[in-house]
Amino acid sequence: MKKIFNFVKVSALFLALCSAVACENELTTSDPTKISGADLLTNTAGLQKLLTSAYQDFIMDDGADQTGSSFQGCVGFGMIFDCAGSDICCFENYGGSPEEIYKFSQSRTQSSGGSYRMWKKCYNIINQCNNILDNVDDAMGSDSDKTAIKGQALAMRGWSYFYLIMNYQQTYSVAKAKRGAILRLHADDPASMGFSTVEETYVQIVSDLTSAKTALANFNRGSELWMVDKTVVSGMLARVYQVMENWSECLKEATAAFNAFPTLMGKDQWYCGFDTLYEDGCSELIWGCPFTNVNNISSNTPFNFWYNYDPSYGEQQMAAAVYNFLNMMVTQSYVDLFANDPDDYRGFQNAKAGIEDAEEQAVMFWHRSHPAVSDKWAYNKIKSYGKYHDAQTSNGATGASNYDISFPLMRSSEMLLIMAEAAEHVSHNGAQYLNKLRVARGAKEVSSDILEEIYRERRRELLGEGITGSYDLLRLKKDLVRTVGDGEHFSYGVTYLDKGAGSTYTLPSNDYRFICQIPELEIANNDEVSSSDQNPYKGQ
Repeated sequence: MKKIFNFVKVSALFLALCSAVACENELTTSDPTKISGADLLTNTAGLQKLLTSAYQDFIMDDGADQTGSSFQGCVGFGMIFDCAGSDICCFENYGGSPEEIYKFSQSRTQSSGGSYRMWKKCYNIINQCNNILDNVDDAMGSDSDKTAIKGQALAMRGWSYFYLIMNYQQTYSVAKAKRGAILRLHADDPASMGFSTVEETYVQIVSDLTSAKTALANFNRGSELWMVDKTVVSGMLARVYQVMENWSECLKEATAAFNAFPTLMGKDQWYCGFDTLYEDGCSELIWGCPFTNVNNISSNTPFNFWYNYDPSYGEQQMAAAVYNFLNMMVTQSYVDLFANDPDDYRGFQNAKAGIEDAEEQAVMFWHRSHPAVSDKWAYNKIKSYGKYHDAQTSNGATGASNYDISFPLMRSSEMLLIMAEAAEHVSHNGAQYLNKLRVARGAKEVSSDILEEIYRERRRELLGEGITGSYDLLRLKKDLVRTVGDGEHFSYGVTYLDKGAGSTYTLPSNDYRFICQIPELEIANNDEVSSSDQNPYKGQ
């Protein structure tokens, strides 16, 4: 008998019960012995605790290790898109999932490897949300509380299906009729269920998100920007419609999200390291994740993987306020995107050998002096010193855990760029939105080749936030192109790519090397799924 989803559904609810929170306005955990399963499912106070536990899984998941850091909710998932693009190169240093993704290692996508991590994560979140949605209408509590809980659960479920379909199948416009996701919409769905198509999956995603937006019309999250409200849902819908190429709806939703946060940050906030946008009340932060001393994910945040700690710490690993895996840098080609805009403060650089701390902190790009990476560019955008505490392990070792920092999940500048792309398709007036952002960043206005300029601007503005790289390459049907050499990619970054001319390597648009295979356990234990549903390892 195939029983995997019986186990997943039970374990998802059990884990939720064991991590249910004591306060609905804090992303923290509490003593599970104080909460009964019946209380969680029969009244809004319990369902709110279960909802916040689902948030913990959905946003960051503090149970992931270094190997699984790219699969720990929204914060980690973004590294999958970033590291599978052309702009980031990963130093072969301490390892971890970002490095494996950068290399396009077969272990990341094949059915017996890392593909199981995201699959299990997303379906655990979906199952938690289904338990909430199945019980909220009959729960004791006010209608307003029930509606707010329902809206947030619908948003998390829809967004989890969006991550699944983006990572386990080709993009919408080329794969509408192909195998999509298994649409589990109730906690008591049978253990064995077949796949819906890509188009049916997107219909469900849009249904969940539009219903969520309606339910959250009067919900006020206050200062808790980690919670999903109607503005965040508009941003989610804008991304979904962008992938679907439904440009009129995309423009409407992106505009709604942008209008709620219309003030763009200045240079000082851009140079803050993007680790305190939440704490500093950044004017364009729509959605973000705070890491506190009780909910931190230790040394598995994106900040730990960027090879940009100050030179004064030395080029070898030393004790620091943020423990680093020292992987991610940017290529010369990425730095060159700013070459024609000397006043664009996002592109300020210093390539001097032996750079001092004060010099590198005044720029975005700078060269390290370690011989192995001396021609590579450190990038200061995603950078933090944070606070930390030492946690002694059973063998006496100590490690640093980050807290009092945060990570941005959605900014209004992204919405402005989505507006630009959608408006260019709808009425050929995308330049006005594009130039609004460029002027705010000190860059020159542009008037031609607008769609390509928007694509380049997304790379300049959003790299490191999980919405460029392969995210754009797949939906725009662009080939991945990497060059090996001085300032460019490491040779192990092209091992599984196709050899092109000279030192250039490519991966064709929507090649299945970008895309995860269905986990072997799903095929083995779901009677409605067979090997014929499996993605190929490579090809289009």
